Amino acid sequence: MKVKALVSFSGLVTMGRGEVKDIKDKVIIADLRKAGFVEEIKPKKGENDED
Repeated sequence: MKVKALVSFSGLVTMGRGEVKDIKDKVIIADLRKAGFVEEIKPKKGENDED
């Protein structure tokens, strides 16, 4: 799933504020979202989501 960093952070995944990254591990995504560090980037109409 593509996510966008709302703040800079480091750990198992490191991202800078505004960076977009494709993260496959759903547990890590859930943890980062719960902490308010990232938001999901929805695919634009017509784009395929490979998950």
